[in-house]
Amino acid sequence: MSMFSCPNCGTLVSEGAAFCDSCGISLAAGAFPLLCPNCRAEVQSHDLYCDNCGYSLRDPRPPMIEEPAAMDADSEEEPAEIEQPAPRLLVLPAGTALMLDPDKDRHVIGRIDPASGSFPDIDLVPFGGEEGGVSRRHAQIARTEQGFVIEDLNSVNYTFVNKHKILRGTVQELKDGDEIRLGRVLLRFRIG
Repeated sequence: MSMFSCPNCGTLVSEGAAFCDSCGISLAAGAFPLLCPNCRAEVQSHDLYCDNCGYSLRDPRPPMIEEPAAMDADSEEEPAEIEQPAPRLLVLPAGTALMLDPDKDRHVIGRIDPASGSFPDIDLVPFGGEEGGVSRRHAQIARTEQGFVIEDLNSVNYTFVNKHKILRGTVQELKDGDEIRLGRVLLRFRIG
């Protein structure tokens, strides 16, 4: 089911809803333009992705939020050291985590295509990679002594970090929380 932002308050509403559940405004067809829930750019009801930010307009799921474990206030024990999660890519807006193998220094991101023999380490086909313009071998994330970097692998639709296009043949440092866009598929890099 498609979801769009209420043009009055920005709350996610189902396509075809007569009224916004939050503010009560009439959502009669044609009364307001449909807006992307991520960037609020105008979209069409038949669009699969927002042309402005790449947000998937189909099957939205709320982000998966990792809650820290609550500590017992009466406990006198030292808190156990919290193990840091492995580096990962969160597929936006759903928040699905794609874990980077901690034993590997390089991870190719793209889409599986058995006919051409393309088997990247991280496959974006289940997350709209094919429709979203992700190349078979789109980009590569590598671990260095200083941290992580990303490199575009001569993709057709480019690689962007925090809305800045990475030039082919160069690497871009990645920091925790950086936004990565491959074609129209939006990811968030997390290391903490």
